[in-house]
Amino acid sequence: MFKSVLLSTLRLRLLVLGGLFLALLLLLAGGSAYVQSRSALREVQARSLEALAARLAADVDDRVRTRQVLLEQAAANLQLAPEQFEQQGAELIARFRYLKGMFNSVLLYDRKGNVIADYPGLPGRLGLNVADQDYFRATRDSLRPQVSEPVPMSGGLKRTVIVFTAPVFSAEGQLAGVLGGSLELYSPEFFGELKNIAIGQGGFLTIHSVRSQLAILHADAGDSMPVATAEPLLQRALGGAAGQAAVGDSHGVPALQVYQRLRNVPWLLGVVLPLHEVMQPARVLGGHYLLLLLVALLLSLPLAWWGMRRLLRPLGRLQNQLTVLQRDPYATTVALGCSELQRIAHEVAAACRRRADCEQQLAARDALFSTLNEVSPMGVLVVDAQARLQSLNPASMRVAGLPAAEIGNWLGRHWLDEIHPDSLPQVAGQWQQLLATGSGFELLCRLRHRDGCRVMVELRFSELAASGGERRFLGLVSDVSAREEARGHLQAERERSLLLLGSISDAVVLTNRMDEVEYANPPALALFGVPASDVLGRLLGVFMNLVSPETGLAVPLRDIERDAAGKTLALDLLSRDMRVQQVLLTLSVMAGSGALQGYKVVVLRDDGERQQRMQQQRWEASHDVLTGLRNRRGFLAALGEVLDDNRVHYQPHVLAMIDLDHFKAVNDSAGQQGGDLLLQDVARIMQQQVRSSDIVARLGGDEFAILLCHCELEVAERMLRELLQAIDAHIVYLGERAFRISASIGVTMIQPQDERAQPVLSRADDGCYQAKQRGRNCLVLHAGKL
Repeated sequence: MFKSVLLSTLRLRLLVLGGLFLALLLLLAGGSAYVQSRSALREVQARSLEALAARLAADVDDRVRTRQVLLEQAAANLQLAPEQFEQQGAELIARFRYLKGMFNSVLLYDRKGNVIADYPGLPGRLGLNVADQDYFRATRDSLRPQVSEPVPMSGGLKRTVIVFTAPVFSAEGQLAGVLGGSLELYSPEFFGELKNIAIGQGGFLTIHSVRSQLAILHADAGDSMPVATAEPLLQRALGGAAGQAAVGDSHGVPALQVYQRLRNVPWLLGVVLPLHEVMQPARVLGGHYLLLLLVALLLSLPLAWWGMRRLLRPLGRLQNQLTVLQRDPYATTVALGCSELQRIAHEVAAACRRRADCEQQLAARDALFSTLNEVSPMGVLVVDAQARLQSLNPASMRVAGLPAAEIGNWLGRHWLDEIHPDSLPQVAGQWQQLLATGSGFELLCRLRHRDGCRVMVELRFSELAASGGERRFLGLVSDVSAREEARGHLQAERERSLLLLGSISDAVVLTNRMDEVEYANPPALALFGVPASDVLGRLLGVFMNLVSPETGLAVPLRDIERDAAGKTLALDLLSRDMRVQQVLLTLSVMAGSGALQGYKVVVLRDDGERQQRMQQQRWEASHDVLTGLRNRRGFLAALGEVLDDNRVHYQPHVLAMIDLDHFKAVNDSAGQQGGDLLLQDVARIMQQQVRSSDIVARLGGDEFAILLCHCELEVAERMLRELLQAIDAHIVYLGERAFRISASIGVTMIQPQDERAQPVLSRADDGCYQAKQRGRNCLVLHAGKL
């Protein structure tokens, strides 16, 4: 009831609408200001936290560096032999008592990591071995000062310390021992002051170790040294992203956090301030603004009520004007005192006049429709919901082979009775669906013809607008017998063409002038790797990407049509399922002036098997079948390329000729099969010992060659000596016997003046011969031993 009273008049509705609009406007303005103030406040707090973190990081860096420098200077003043350092440990520790102001404890370690002196003394610490601690190992191995990770104290004490170390050297520069200083976490000397730093009410300062991710200083941390939590911002800062403030989650509470790495020690300093403290001023401002909004809204409602009464007075006069127009559509409108309402009155008057004019025109149009219905070449019929004919024109009678004079006899009959029995189930089903849903239908069907001939018609039915609650339906009937007969002949011809194309093993694709696919036979669909529904009507370039096998560049169909139409091209086809296939392509363009002018026929033949045979023949021509290495021809070709390039851009290259020692004895004892197995093992060892860019070849029998490209002579010597050792250590078991062989290697550097391969091979072969003469299993450089 309250709702009906509130919206009973236009004035009240406008008042409510205006109030809601004003409230929404104020809320939007206040919300925007509130959001901007929150953002500005957070930026100010972020910059403040970043500056605080930078100052605290610099302070901690200075504290750490002061202790490092002090400890390094103290260690540098000692120049004792290791034995003297160990013997005078108790006396030396007294010299470093002044370090107590900077450290909780000062310690001396010998080279083995034993504590030989400490100040102040702690029971059980003398003789303690710390050789397994990371800070001692790092100091001993690097001979540089170190700062340790948090280390639990020994002796059952539940305390954790940070150890600063500096190496002590003898006069000869040898490591005599290590001087160390320890700081307990939260000790007044270092961490106690940092922990007491106040950051807001709930903020705190943290220090984490980057390497171990342990909390060195934390608001909730004690001597147990908890591992760094899985807070996302902290984890990213430990990984290297630090320096800018961001909002993250700290122990389940949103907080503004900023992390700063220290320069002198691998620690991460963080400043954390709860987000509710950051946004407290914004919340106070938001509350004040809501109160101001409520007061402004209450004050504006009476003023709006008075304004609505003044503005809506012309509505009463408009109501009287409409009453006059209902009686007389052609009456003159009077002034209403408001231009908008005056336009409405004029529009209503014009509408009433147009309605009167339309009623007059409808009568004339009904007469015109009746005339057109009589002379229309298309059959027109109107039926009711019971399928009874209410109206039909002479063309409908002619389609069914009936005289037009019998139209009156057919009114009231069921129109479904004139449908041929073959088409009746389909038409009746569509008719029932039209009655149920009101959606029209269109279909082809056969009629009963009085002459007995076959009549095919196109039937369209739709529902007319309701009149007096009675449903009526309009039907249009067209004789399409001749058209369907011609379409049948065309379909039969198309099916014969498709059957012929489908029997061809090559892929055949037909495209129109826009390169859209209109037909693709089954081999083409299999070649593209897509179903027919995804191909027809789409651009051929979407499914057929052609690439030149020589250059690897794409080959557009437009270029083939322009430069190579009618020619057979060997190309690579990249199908949509990411397969690369070698094909032979022939593109033909239909000429003439008919409807198919400009259509293209693309024929593709799978060329993969032929290309594979050619590739295999090329590989066999340049490779040794037994070992898979390059043969003499392939090796000479590679060497020739290196020599040609070397004449332009000289680079160090090394050529090695390798001859197996005692291979004939193995071949004679184990037979050819055993010799082949040994050659395969040697080839595998050579490929494992050289780089992937080097070229290994079997020149014939037990003779091998290696081309070490872009390789200095010293590197080549080391690699080839390792190859000698690997071959010498290899054992081949043939039956119950074990065989071992060695190799003789001749080496030569390729010189800038080398132009032909034979002189280079001769130099390396001479070195191999000298290696044989010197007892085998050795390596000889041409003109001298390495």
